[in-house]
Amino acid sequence: MDFMFNISPIVKLIVIFIVVIFLIRKRLSLGAALTIGSILLGLWFRLSPTKIGASILGSVLAQRTITLCAVVALILVLSHSMKRTGQLERILTSFRGVSRNIRINLAIFPALIGLLPMPGGAIFSAPMVSEIGNQKALTPEQKTLINYWFRHIWEFFWPLYPGVILTCALSGIDIWHFMLLQSPLTVVATCIGYITQLRSVPVYKLVSGSDSKRPVRDFLTELNPILLVIVGVAFLSVLLRIFADIWPVLNSARKEIPLIVALIISIGWVWWRNRIQLADIRKVLFNRALFSMLIMIVAVMVFQGVLQDSHAVSEISRSFTSAHVPLVIVVVILPFLVASITGITVAFVGTTFPIIFTLLADAGLAGQIRAYTVLAFCAGYVGVLLSPFHICLVLT
Repeated sequence: MDFMFNISPIVKLIVIFIVVIFLIRKRLSLGAALTIGSILLGLWFRLSPTKIGASILGSVLAQRTITLCAVVALILVLSHSMKRTGQLERILTSFRGVSRNIRINLAIFPALIGLLPMPGGAIFSAPMVSEIGNQKALTPEQKTLINYWFRHIWEFFWPLYPGVILTCALSGIDIWHFMLLQSPLTVVATCIGYITQLRSVPVYKLVSGSDSKRPVRDFLTELNPILLVIVGVAFLSVLLRIFADIWPVLNSARKEIPLIVALIISIGWVWWRNRIQLADIRKVLFNRALFSMLIMIVAVMVFQGVLQDSHAVSEISRSFTSAHVPLVIVVVILPFLVASITGITVAFVGTTFPIIFTLLADAGLAGQIRAYTVLAFCAGYVGVLLSPFHICLVLT
């Protein structure tokens, strides 16, 4: 039995990852798989069952976990509300009158859907991309790649994505700083998409209508919920900082508060404008996907808590050091492998980032956490896009 405990910490970690990924591939939810992985991790690193229970309870009840769950829940409620009321489809329909350039429309329709985090969201824009592509006899492969690529250009930095929110929570990086760091990658991805996919499409413009202002106005009206979140977060963040100078007690307020308030306002606006029925509200709030995501977020925080309390990462760090494995390789390979196998951003962030950030701290590189976070996120996201298990790819 002692032999099992004396195995290299790196081997233990690899085995735990294999178990978690095996369970996910066997259709067990990511939340359940991570919870099992957390218990296995604690036991294998000599944490008693009592201490494992205390670690799990402490992680579940932590203020950061509760705040994170609130943010993710509100984001998904907004997304599902816009889908259920038809506002999502109206955004796409209203944009048809704004741009009459076939290249722009091919990219914008999936990009607009990409502004909202929705599993399999690419299926909404796929018919429109297909319709436009048929006008220029694009192959199914071309249409698939265009829809898939431009659907995912925002997830590097867009603050409505759970993967981005979770990354900021785990790393401690301010959401605005993270957006600033990552947004150039969206520009690069857009340019790559244009050069490789759109430049060869012949320029084709539809005949312009008589009133060019109304389509723009209609489009912005339908886009209001997203604009409310962006403007609301910016305004409330500035307001919080101003009043924090007057009342220092506000300095202890969670930085997610502006986002939470802005999301509540946006959801209220969607419900009011669309005159949503009580039955529809019930279906939005008691959505299986919503609860699955919340369980997943809690499981990620539990995994991080057990990692810290068992001192597993310290042992792993010493093993990597003694094996002379460059940290940069670990930062790239771990997220990429998990992402390639799962096809889910939250999965690679939740399982590998707690390990990576603790390794950075142990190596005295905490001051470079932003650079390593960008590298790890990019490596993982490349894995997500290449994964054959990515639901958007399958649906497209």
